[in-house]
Amino acid sequence: MKAKETVKIIEKFCPENLAYDWDNVGLLVGDGEKKIKTVFVTLDTNLTTVKEAISKNADMIVSHHPILLGGIKRIDYNTAEGQMIKLLIENNIPVFAAHTNMDTAKGGINDKLAEMFSLTDVEILEQHTPNPNAGLGRIGKLKSPVKFSEFSKMCSEILNTPVRAAGDEDKIITTIAVAGGSCSEIIPLAKEKGADAIVTGDLKYHNTMDMTYLDICIVDAGHYPTEICVMDIFENILKNTGVNIIKSENKDIFKFVDIS
Repeated sequence: MKAKETVKIIEKFCPENLAYDWDNVGLLVGDGEKKIKTVFVTLDTNLTTVKEAISKNADMIVSHHPILLGGIKRIDYNTAEGQMIKLLIENNIPVFAAHTNMDTAKGGINDKLAEMFSLTDVEILEQHTPNPNAGLGRIGKLKSPVKFSEFSKMCSEILNTPVRAAGDEDKIITTIAVAGGSCSEIIPLAKEKGADAIVTGDLKYHNTMDMTYLDICIVDAGHYPTEICVMDIFENILKNTGVNIIKSENKDIFKFVDIS
């Protein structure tokens, strides 16, 4: 299978037109005509994961987070980004990214999160395209109402990570919103649509303080823990295509220090 055929299969699941305008998705580096036997799937494409892909003889990288998102004016081999691009070109490894199109697609990251929390009556939180089945975030009901203090612990168990929680610990949580990655801007909409709590990542101190005045409970589960499920999604999309799939050992950049 050629790299461009791999791209076509993934984009059938999460079309490029579902991505936000500011995003950088699609085949970002490399030759679409290259024949592919082994695909390396990852959350992040960085110098570490590129070296890992090379060490495992991958023919192509399929990533959630894109490279070159901010645009670059020079490729400096003294920088991590420059070294990464140099390695990709020298080793003839195409890089494809499905970012906000994978966040918003039906069956994508946010639907996976809703599934992990066993939500019912699931709806899209923010519609940004004419496609009625796609959008950012999901909102739905828990199987059983719980106090926020218990819900926070449940988040930690489901996502296998320590979490930060803000809000009334005694509040009864029935309806929750989930938004993988960095989605603090969607909190007011979650409240407007009836969420008692939201699970997302990358929250800032003052912004979180302001949001709690809306009487919505907030769980910051981190960027990586709320999106690492994307590797399972990529694997599932490509599992019957005949290519060999390698899942990256891609780790969270943050490590939690035990002070007990």
